[in-house]
Amino acid sequence: MNLILVDKCDEVGAGVYRLGDARGRHVRRVLRAGVGDELKVGLINGPKGTAVVRSVGLEAVELECEFAGEMDVPDVEVDLVCGLPRPQTLKKVLQSAATMGVRRVHFVDGKRVEKCYFSASVLDEVNVVGHLLEGMSQGRQTRMPMVFVHRWFRRFFWYTLENLERAEEVKAKRLLTDMAVEDYLAAMDAEGVRRVLLAVGPEGGWVQSEIDMMVDAGFEKFRLGAWPLRVENAVVAALGQLELAVRG
Repeated sequence: MNLILVDKCDEVGAGVYRLGDARGRHVRRVLRAGVGDELKVGLINGPKGTAVVRSVGLEAVELECEFAGEMDVPDVEVDLVCGLPRPQTLKKVLQSAATMGVRRVHFVDGKRVEKCYFSASVLDEVNVVGHLLEGMSQGRQTRMPMVFVHRWFRRFFWYTLENLERAEEVKAKRLLTDMAVEDYLAAMDAEGVRRVLLAVGPEGGWVQSEIDMMVDAGFEKFRLGAWPLRVENAVVAALGQLELAVRG
């Protein structure tokens, strides 16, 4: 854990948070923190701050926390669209998205998506939240991504996205990974871009009719590299390229 995340429900007194789960064990066994030691903490969906260890016990650790300012929000917001992968891969995608500050994750159906994946237990809320928290702690993020699952490909790209943008009154730049093109994101004009919708295919990729539909919906294709990547690696590579393009 690069950041100890606390929730409002952990608060047992004014500014005092009691951690009786894996976070407390991490403080005790990995960080080997003692009473009076100072740690970096973050309030879930809130600001970052510092904590002083108030007590260390076998069952729980108590931290006296002080938070400053507001929750960090990136200059460019990123929403990730990903063809629903197999459960083990999905865990990694959730963790990476949370680590790299993604705002929303949309898992969608596709011709090459196995329908049984939609009933996988990893999509249960408690499991999704657990993987997001692991990624957030790794990336020192406090904002928890929102996660949505969409069973109808066409409805999502033609109706859901439009309704979301209409409600927020912000038009996102839409990007789609595709090995068949030559242009990398480094060539993207990021001037004035404040929100990006980034689409990464499922295992085996999108079929051509799906790519055509996304292009018709305003997605611009870009190249990740010369190598076919696993979904979890493609997500990280795409987010990394996007970060470079925006910062450049």
